[in-house]
Amino acid sequence: MASTDGILNLRNSIKDAIENYRRAIVDVRQQQTATWQTTIQPLEEAAEALDKLWRELDHLNAVVNTPEIRELYEELLPITINFHTDLMQDQDLYKAFVAIRDSADFKSLSLAQQMIINNSLRDFVLSGIDLPEHTRKEYKQLVEKLSSLENNFSNNVLDSTEGWTYHIDPAHAELLDGLPAVTIDLAKTKAADLKKDGWVLTLDQPCYEAVLCFARNRELRQQFYTAYNTRASDQGPNAGKWDNSKILEQIVELRSKIAYMLGFNNYAEYSLVPKMADNVQQVLDFLHQLIAKAKPKALAELKQLQEFAQDLDNLTDFYPWDVAFYSEIKKEKLFDLEEEKLREYFPAPVVINGLFKLAEQLFGITFKEVHDFVTWHPSVQLFEVYDRNKQLRGSFYMDLYNRNGKRGGAWMAECVSRIKFADDSLQSPVAYLNCNFAPPAQGKPALLKHDDVITLFHEFGHTMHHVLTQVDYYSVSGMNGVAWDAIELPSQFMENWCWEWSVIQDISAHVATGAHLPRAEYDKLIASKNFQSALALVRQIEFTLFDLKVHMQGQDSRDSVQQILNSVRDEVAVIKATESNRFQNSFGHIFAGGYDAGYYSYLWAEVLSCDAFDKFMEFGVLTSDVGAEFMRHILEQGGSKPAMDLFVAFAGREPKVDALLRHHAI
Repeated sequence: MASTDGILNLRNSIKDAIENYRRAIVDVRQQQTATWQTTIQPLEEAAEALDKLWRELDHLNAVVNTPEIRELYEELLPITINFHTDLMQDQDLYKAFVAIRDSADFKSLSLAQQMIINNSLRDFVLSGIDLPEHTRKEYKQLVEKLSSLENNFSNNVLDSTEGWTYHIDPAHAELLDGLPAVTIDLAKTKAADLKKDGWVLTLDQPCYEAVLCFARNRELRQQFYTAYNTRASDQGPNAGKWDNSKILEQIVELRSKIAYMLGFNNYAEYSLVPKMADNVQQVLDFLHQLIAKAKPKALAELKQLQEFAQDLDNLTDFYPWDVAFYSEIKKEKLFDLEEEKLREYFPAPVVINGLFKLAEQLFGITFKEVHDFVTWHPSVQLFEVYDRNKQLRGSFYMDLYNRNGKRGGAWMAECVSRIKFADDSLQSPVAYLNCNFAPPAQGKPALLKHDDVITLFHEFGHTMHHVLTQVDYYSVSGMNGVAWDAIELPSQFMENWCWEWSVIQDISAHVATGAHLPRAEYDKLIASKNFQSALALVRQIEFTLFDLKVHMQGQDSRDSVQQILNSVRDEVAVIKATESNRFQNSFGHIFAGGYDAGYYSYLWAEVLSCDAFDKFMEFGVLTSDVGAEFMRHILEQGGSKPAMDLFVAFAGREPKVDALLRHHAI
């Protein structure tokens, strides 16, 4: 898929799709009367054709970031951005949408069709349709520059992550003490790939977490903490190389200018317009409610951990690189649980099969693996999804493992969206499910931590949201058109089953013996579920409040991003970051990932997901009746109705924050 010829074909295809879209716009303008059939249907089809190709390039840029793909992406990004900006500032198209909304036929359209028209009119305004012509040109320049900066930010994070490694030669093998066998095996393979003796550790997420959690050498943990938390910054071992310091300040400034230009006091106000939350103050109140509940418990958890480290090792100077290490030891002592050993019970193929069985029980769907397909990497799998009537609902690629050139983290991305075309043909949706687990080693299948299992279930929830949609209109099918602060509902909802005994039996089989996870080990896992849950929640609130406040600044007075982060840490954090910590320089979610002034969505949607799962707890966690209701009201509806209406249709009432606090044992 990423061959030279393939890249050239993709380049030409995207440019052709833009030209076809332009011709569709010309045809629409020439229509005497604006209707769904004459105006919106052809624009929907043109948008889908272009977006499908762009998503392919965007996906390749994320999973096989070669110089050729990066160059093509950077060539086409401004062209595509300019086209979309021009589209959303087209006065004739705007008037056509207004005419349809104000026509007598509007009420005869389906709710999904009405939703598309209303959303489009909102987006026209948010894209500067009401601005004077000279200001629209400035807006367009700002948007293009902003997109370029966000792309540069993302590239710097990837390059800085791959640009630092730690080589351990055989004479210093003691530095490996405490590290899991899977980490050591992969480090040995990495060293061999680089033609070095010994082991090479990296900043990829699986390796970094293993070092922080298990390396007995404290200096090694410190070096990894410093290298990881100074990526793409002016600090740390690669200080000044791939530095995002100025870039992120420019991103924040440009976003603020765009919002102010459109009549908002700040970017956070602008960002919340299409979301569930009514206003910025509502989100702030929500976060401060959580802080008041969680911080006292988090402080107590940290004090207990510090006392534990002092009793165990006479440690009086407790630093951030000690937190995960002593937390693991304390958890093991409290619950007699060694989470790394649990890996042996969660081979990836077993987990996947168990996950599919769960989805079949809940939603009445089945899965069929496709073996003959074009792929960007040999480890990728492709699955088709069928409903209980044996009708194809859609399919998804599964790319689970970490490698060079692949963006960190886990995410689901749209490949192809469901749409019914004017000729009544129906296109089935396709998704990309991406993770960064430690790959198979030493001839064994990949072994997942329980946290990895949770991550897989999370991204699978997003995938089902996209694949199971029954909406035929492109702009609101699958995850399209869903309020951003509701987008995490299906994903966080799916996480709950990772803790259910009946599901654990289906997703576990010891790699050597095939035995399921013993009940005694499961009981320990459940007992440890909310271990230091307040510390984790406070950390999430810190990220969220930082994101919101960095985007709440107006045009008159501005603090630096670092000053804002420091003030948030003073208010929320219980674990003091080091002076060199530049976490924000690699915070891709908000500076390059679409969560700008929307990172609160994780906590907001967790309220929804916890409340939704309570209905399963009430009627039986594996009940297909409630599963069918969740599929009908949430997964199948996409963005065809307001997110709150869909939740109420499923739950019978609006959500309450109590469920979230209860799930965190707070």
